[in-house]
Amino acid sequence: MPILKVLLTGALALVLAIASPILAANDPALEVEVDAYLQPLLDRDLISGSILIAKGDEILLAKGYGPANREHGIPNTPETKFRLGSMTKQFTAMGILVLANKGKLSLDDPLAKYLPDYPNAEKMTLHQLLSHTSGVLSYNAVEGYGENYIKPWSIDDVIEWFKDNPLQFEPGEDWAYSNSGYVLLAKVIEVASGQDYADFLHQAIFEKLGMEDTGQDVFTTVLPDRATGYGNADREIYNAPYRDLPFTSGAGSLYSTVLDLYKWDRALYTDTLISQELLDRMMTPVEHDYAYGWFVREAFGHKLVEHGGAINGFLAQSQRFVDDDLVVISLFNYESTFWRTVNHGLAAIALGEDYEPALLSEPLVLEPALLETYDGEYEVMEDYFVTLAVENGRLVLRASDDPEACVGRAQSDTQFFFAEINLMMDVDRDEEGKVTGLHLLQGAHRAAGTPVQGPEGEPRQ
Repeated sequence: MPILKVLLTGALALVLAIASPILAANDPALEVEVDAYLQPLLDRDLISGSILIAKGDEILLAKGYGPANREHGIPNTPETKFRLGSMTKQFTAMGILVLANKGKLSLDDPLAKYLPDYPNAEKMTLHQLLSHTSGVLSYNAVEGYGENYIKPWSIDDVIEWFKDNPLQFEPGEDWAYSNSGYVLLAKVIEVASGQDYADFLHQAIFEKLGMEDTGQDVFTTVLPDRATGYGNADREIYNAPYRDLPFTSGAGSLYSTVLDLYKWDRALYTDTLISQELLDRMMTPVEHDYAYGWFVREAFGHKLVEHGGAINGFLAQSQRFVDDDLVVISLFNYESTFWRTVNHGLAAIALGEDYEPALLSEPLVLEPALLETYDGEYEVMEDYFVTLAVENGRLVLRASDDPEACVGRAQSDTQFFFAEINLMMDVDRDEEGKVTGLHLLQGAHRAAGTPVQGPEGEPRQ
């Protein structure tokens, strides 16, 4: 039921150290704790991927969980290659900064210097494109996106498709996440370097850091150890829909492994690729906690530099606790509803902080009187509704396009997991205990539901 279907010299020695981290044995205590945290999800086939946790130059955990390919029974390992989705942006940003470091461009250059025919290019700068303050509409919101992203389009083709959409706001006056902005940056890299985007990243970043298992994901390429992506929203696990990854060049087209991303993490503490001044600028937030290809936030009282990625069948996350020299990398080949929860829990485990179970091994038993307060119909989107009801002492959910009941597994008084459709639901109440709305999470997709009011202002049953 697709409720949310409608994310040598010393210098050489340093480079070699970054390029070839020694894979130490997993820390036994940490491995036991992480395994126990994930086990309820693994037991119910609700997650699969690879995880790496490292502090400084020591890898504490590098391990695969669940299948990389279900049809052939191939397990995930630290060497499995996953699509990165929007984690690609940090590499595009670094590509721009490498060119700035070489004096081939300036971050204050107008886009018009590289794409003179692009509408409003004289108004926006590379800095604004990097920080999502350019006003360029993200291609996800452009008409025809769902039909076009399966096409083998070049960067030029994609830009030609979205270029005539009006700006969301005048450049520099607001913030809005824009995949299109990073496609434009990929084109800037090509113009300023004289190289293909993927070739430039390979030569300027991946080759220098020894990231041999990272690159542009091309469907026709035979890529050893590539994971298959899966979804789960229709009462069964399915192969994720096809899309042409180079279509997302600059914004979401790369693949990598947890081990290669650890090499990348280590390099970001050095001036191996760019000057310290530019590296500091890369990690300095501009608006909405966003710097250049990274969000800069705080979690558990620690400074966190992070970015995630979500693309058909894959979910990725890198959490860099820079003051602690600690990194948590997770790459999943399953659109698990528990993606964000698991990443939060893994970070807590790595930092030694308290955390809640990702999923209770056994659901809570709640009083029928409490469950009955959730009875009613809720509008999730225009002309799409879900209904909650109590049947045989259990809270069940039905959607307007699927009358078959899904049973909620209570995680708390206000949180329920509906395993059949991979859906987590949180219920909002006001001070008087009245239900005011629902928050729904399915895979990487979020939605909200509001109670439907009847003629007398009462919820319609």
